[in-house]
Amino acid sequence: MKVNGLWRIGLGLILIMIAGGCEALGANLEVNNVAAGAPQPAFSVKIGDNDLTGSSGRQISDAFKPDITVKELLNASGLVTFSGDGTSLLSVNHISLSPDMAWEIQLSGKTAADLSTIVKREDTILIKAAAAQEAPLQPVILTINGGSGQPELTHSYVMPYAEDMTVRGLLKSSGHVRLAENNKTLIAVKEYKPLSNEEWKLKLNDKALLDNGIDMKLRIQDELEISLVLR
Repeated sequence: MKVNGLWRIGLGLILIMIAGGCEALGANLEVNNVAAGAPQPAFSVKIGDNDLTGSSGRQISDAFKPDITVKELLNASGLVTFSGDGTSLLSVNHISLSPDMAWEIQLSGKTAADLSTIVKREDTILIKAAAAQEAPLQPVILTINGGSGQPELTHSYVMPYAEDMTVRGLLKSSGHVRLAENNKTLIAVKEYKPLSNEEWKLKLNDKALLDNGIDMKLRIQDELEISLVLR
């Protein structure tokens, strides 16, 4: 009887251990499946109709964790620079706005006035430029692309559109470009002068500009890009 009793107890312990192991394995599989298949917060950056998100959505996805707030998530992603008091954004995804504009954060379609709001996996985060006043947003975008040689120069600047604004006018008013005496050749951009095997090239809305393109008039939401390229 004693032997039978001990055998039954031992068998019971074995069954409990097996059941516990299966339960733990199932839980681990469930966690892994959730991590692999669960949606992550969708992220986008827009200037008017221009989508400047690029690959930044991946950084938001990598920084996300349960019970994280909007501000914590943006900070952890490395995509944004907050003002000194932490209440507003100075730059987003290497994009800066002119003083008469401001960044607006939307969480799942609603303005996120409280940055301590918890972000859920299924949420969408949109950061967009808005006019600081009640006037409509009428931007033009100047993008400086330093390429692989000078990546620290890469940045976009959102500026207000002005009637009859030309490519040259935008370059000169930006404060980041030095033109030669002919008002056509780019000598330096953000104080960087190209090496002998480099040059600055202009593109407007992804199309290369010829030399006479510097006199072209701009339209609202145009994007002018200055790229550092090899000759």
